[in-house]
Amino acid sequence: MPRFNIPAEDAQGPLVVGIDIGSGGTRAAVYDVSGREVGKLNHKETHEFTVDDDGTSTIDADQIVAEIRASLAAVLTAESLPGEVRAIGFDTFASSLVAVDAAGNALTPCITYADTRCHAQVGELASRLDVDDLHERTGARLHSSYTAPRLAWLRAEEPEVFARTERFMALGEYVAFKLLGTAALGTASAAWSGMIDRRTGQYIPELLEAVGVDAATMGESLDPDQALPVAGTPLAAEFPQLADAVWLPVIGDGLAANLGIGALGEGTWGISTATSGAIRQLLSTDIPTLPSGLWAYRVDQQRTLVGSAMSDCGRVLDWCRNELAMPFDIDQTDTATLFSGPPSAGTPLVIPFFSGERGTKWRGSSRAMFVNVGASTTWKDMLLGAMEGVALSFLRIADQMREAGGEPERIVLSGGMTGAIPGWLHLLSDALAMPIDHVAVSRSTMRGAAVMALEQAAPGVPVAEVPVLTRVEPVAAHQDYYRERLERFEKLADLA
Repeated sequence: MPRFNIPAEDAQGPLVVGIDIGSGGTRAAVYDVSGREVGKLNHKETHEFTVDDDGTSTIDADQIVAEIRASLAAVLTAESLPGEVRAIGFDTFASSLVAVDAAGNALTPCITYADTRCHAQVGELASRLDVDDLHERTGARLHSSYTAPRLAWLRAEEPEVFARTERFMALGEYVAFKLLGTAALGTASAAWSGMIDRRTGQYIPELLEAVGVDAATMGESLDPDQALPVAGTPLAAEFPQLADAVWLPVIGDGLAANLGIGALGEGTWGISTATSGAIRQLLSTDIPTLPSGLWAYRVDQQRTLVGSAMSDCGRVLDWCRNELAMPFDIDQTDTATLFSGPPSAGTPLVIPFFSGERGTKWRGSSRAMFVNVGASTTWKDMLLGAMEGVALSFLRIADQMREAGGEPERIVLSGGMTGAIPGWLHLLSDALAMPIDHVAVSRSTMRGAAVMALEQAAPGVPVAEVPVLTRVEPVAAHQDYYRERLERFEKLADLA
């Protein structure tokens, strides 16, 4: 995969720093005004979530602060910078919660998006609130990934901690507090709490009341143009190289991923194909009625990130490899031939909900189904059907995306699964009836944080185009097949 970087001597200012907090590590890198990494000025500190059978998924928030300091030291002091750093862009994994006391110390680990201990509180809140109305107003579902059920869980299970809490912070907000002395919560991160109005950016009073918290204990959401000067902060004292920079309030990794692969405007869909999958689009127009299968996260006064996700994308390929006696080092030429051939009604129809359904109907108890499997069905038939199922999962999201924002002008796609079997894009392109540009840039999420920083450091200066590995065109004659399959898919999914 192209690193999409430039030698330090070719870098043009102003420079920015991108910081990315993912599930597997903390990264930092220096970027020039084109949005490309500068030389070898990048660093990663690895970490893992603490998990347990009860649904626990946490990480020490102060560990993350230390990892950011170490990463910044590595990229800012290893060699001379080829210019001045004017902004720091920062993203974290979406949806997180840290309870903080009056002295500014964490009372809990950071509870991550993957923590499901509040499952019972989801149901309890749903019994008392109008979930459809909340979805329309917040752009988010009542789900264990979001903040309201977690607050209700903390209040019920850790009442002493809840009572001692002065502020409930997102991870990125806590990091800013520790490094800058100011708790800076980005609007795009606040939106991922599922507790703010997607049109106004204000907290929903009914949700606050339902979980027993006051608005004063929640962070005020800040747009990207409300960046904080680093001068005069502890961070500037530690890293004088950042004294003339501004710190952008934290954003979520989904927004950063779109920006990083070049899905910058409302005419472009960004598709991710990793273990999970997603379609996202930045819109600057209001969505009068949000389709039921989508989320809509406010970014600033002009923009909203709209999309939906599936739990099983690359995970489907992994299942096929591990459970179907499929050759693990399957040749890409073979899969290209398999996936580019004409569709067949004899191919198994697969509902690939191995981990439950997220978009579009959010049924966590759903499971995978295989239909039209006979004695002569081969592992190749099963693989083809499974990957058609993934394409149909994207199509059902795409149909609602078109309701919200119209037909896209362009689709850009990235992700490790597609890197493993790029030939499957023939299925996806045919299903979506759109050309797809398979793009590649390493550390794309961190680059997205840097691109957001460049909006403030170099407003109006376009960033470099992300390299396109290949462009796949749809076959018009195949589209009726996918429409018919989708009708059957939806009927079966209702039973899964």
